[in-house]
Amino acid sequence: MKKLFLVVVLSLITITAYGCQNSSNVFDFILDENYDGFVTMATSADYPPYENIVQDENGKNTVVGVDIEIAKAIAHRLNKNLRVVHKGFDFLVEDVRSGKIDFIIAGMTPTPSRSEIIDFSKSYYTEDSVVQVVLIHKDDATLYQSIEDLNQSTIRVGAQTGSIQAEFAETFTPLATTKIVQDLKELLNNLENNQIDALFTEEEVANTHMNNGYENFVKLTLPELEGYEGNAVGVQKGNTELLTIINQVIDELLADGSITEWLEVYSA
Repeated sequence: MKKLFLVVVLSLITITAYGCQNSSNVFDFILDENYDGFVTMATSADYPPYENIVQDENGKNTVVGVDIEIAKAIAHRLNKNLRVVHKGFDFLVEDVRSGKIDFIIAGMTPTPSRSEIIDFSKSYYTEDSVVQVVLIHKDDATLYQSIEDLNQSTIRVGAQTGSIQAEFAETFTPLATTKIVQDLKELLNNLENNQIDALFTEEEVANTHMNNGYENFVKLTLPELEGYEGNAVGVQKGNTELLTIINQVIDELLADGSITEWLEVYSA
C-alpha cells in the first residue's frame, strides 16, 4: 500500500505541473479541482533532493523534491492547492515574517536568530538523520583528511548565502577564506575547477550532486553540533493554527516513512 502511495505522489509531479501556468519563479500545483484557492510556500529551489527546478515531460519547468512533497501534504490537509515561490534563500524569512508567504520549506534550520523572527515546526529531518559534510575534490583527498586540515589561511571554503552551512564554515574553518554566494551550482563548479578547496553542505545534497555529474568529489563528515536541530517548516510569528496542522502532517509523514522514501527517490 505504501509503494502504491509513492507511485501516486510521483505521478502527481507530472500531472499537476502540466496543468498549471508557471512563471520563472512561481509554480502552481492543482492538487484537487474542488479546492478553494492556494496556500503559498516559499523555497530556494536549487537544493536537490529537497527542492530543485527541472523540466517535465512536456519541456516545461516545474519544481520537485522532498520538501515539495511535504508542502503538498500540508496543502491537502488545508484543502488548498499549492503555490511554490522560488526566491533567494536569504529572502525567505522576511517574506514569511511580512505575511507575503504562508510557510517556508527550504532545508531550513531553526537557528536562534531565525526563531526570533518567525516560528518553526518540529523538525522533519533531525540531527540524527541529517549529516553535515564538507565536499573536497578527490585529487585533494590525501591533503585534507580531516576538517582540521581545512582550517588554514591558504584554504578557500564555500557555502550558500544565509545557510546554516555558512555558520558551520565560520565555526570549523575560521582561518580559511570563505566564499559565500547564493547559487550552490556556482560553488559546486568552483570546487570542480579548483577555485575553492572545500564546500560545506548536507550529506543528502552532496550525494544527489555526486550521483548527477559531480563524481570527482569526496566527503568529510562534520562532528555533531550542539543546538543543531535539523530542518523545520517556518511560519509567521503567532500563526499557531497553521503550525499545529503542519506539526500533525509532519508526525504522520515521519510515522509512515514517506519522508525517508522521498529522500531515496529524489537522491537517485
